[in-house]
Amino acid sequence: MARLLITGSTGYIGGELVALARAEGHDVVELGRAAGWRIGAPVPAGMFDGVDAVIHLAHSWAVEDGAPEAANPNIEGAVRLAEAAADAGVKRFVFASSTSSRPNALNVYGRTKFRIEEHLSRSTAAAGVRIARIGLVYGGPRTAMYGLMLKLAGLSPVLPMIGLSREVQPIHVEEVGKGLLTLALSDLQSGDPFILASAGKMTFGTWLRLLRRVQGRGGLIFLPVPIALALLACRMTAFVPLIPTVDPERVLGLAGAAPMESAASLTRLGLTIGDPETRLSAELHRDQGDTALAEASALLTYLTGRAEEASAERLAEALRREHLSPIGLSERIIKSPALIALYEPPATRQDHRLARALYLADLVREAEVDRVASHGFFYSLVTAAVDICLLPVRLILSGRYR
Repeated sequence: MARLLITGSTGYIGGELVALARAEGHDVVELGRAAGWRIGAPVPAGMFDGVDAVIHLAHSWAVEDGAPEAANPNIEGAVRLAEAAADAGVKRFVFASSTSSRPNALNVYGRTKFRIEEHLSRSTAAAGVRIARIGLVYGGPRTAMYGLMLKLAGLSPVLPMIGLSREVQPIHVEEVGKGLLTLALSDLQSGDPFILASAGKMTFGTWLRLLRRVQGRGGLIFLPVPIALALLACRMTAFVPLIPTVDPERVLGLAGAAPMESAASLTRLGLTIGDPETRLSAELHRDQGDTALAEASALLTYLTGRAEEASAERLAEALRREHLSPIGLSERIIKSPALIALYEPPATRQDHRLARALYLADLVREAEVDRVASHGFFYSLVTAAVDICLLPVRLILSGRYR
């Protein structure tokens, strides 16, 4: 088994890569803030001891558009890291680039990745450098660009968007991890970048419709918007609550996306790319099962102060049979079930989804009444007073989970 040093290990791709590498029995050294390192800084002493390969995923987004190259820590930092690794005897250095990498990319990210590739090819570490240009990554944790696209696609049946006709090449985050590990562990010749992206292409509009479809929602109608207006809207999302914040850099990346031929790279890496819709459908269905159990536990905890596993499983099954699952409780509510009190509808709203779910939870609770502590008159009085105080709030918020 190999010893791998990975930067950016806490990121979207990095977290999945570390888990995959350790599952295969490799020893992983994580280089980041926990080790007292940031991009551009010298590597702490001893970090390269016994390391067979470095996989460099870390990237600093704190670079202004138009900033001089000397002010971009990503460029100098990547070269410094690669040369330090080579000087320490590390055989291979894998740099995670992007299919948006080009000299005239619309976004800083794409231009930066291209300049890093150029500098690495001229560095003293060039012989051991492997460059991986990564396509549109999806799957796994609902974070980064994938999480944002999933939210946008499910937010509304009408979606203002740019770059709808641009072609994208989706690749699952696990497939990216396997490709990076192969580059780090094999003796493939360096040279042209390896393209980690699906050989099959689809338009960005088709991709967004796929993301909405796998979430079990209806069709999607697009409203094409000029890029200037889209960038303004992105900046406004930082000030508008209850909607995801969109980084203009992401939008520019999509607007300037262009496909790259990946078939040869995938063959050399022995990498098979799965069908995105099939993988996402299975993945989201599994996640929904976990969500249903978490929601059932939250409902029981709200009513009784605790939720035994067997009771939560029975309630989750009852909610599924009544087509109430998932209810859509937010992560904050699942972690703090007492917040359900703010959304509980009046007793007269028997057609309300949350009201029906609470009714089923109450039935499960009554079935185990002998194990639930009884409350006295004072507790009942306090509960009634709280209900009266919360009534105006509930009338306003109860529409969320109807």
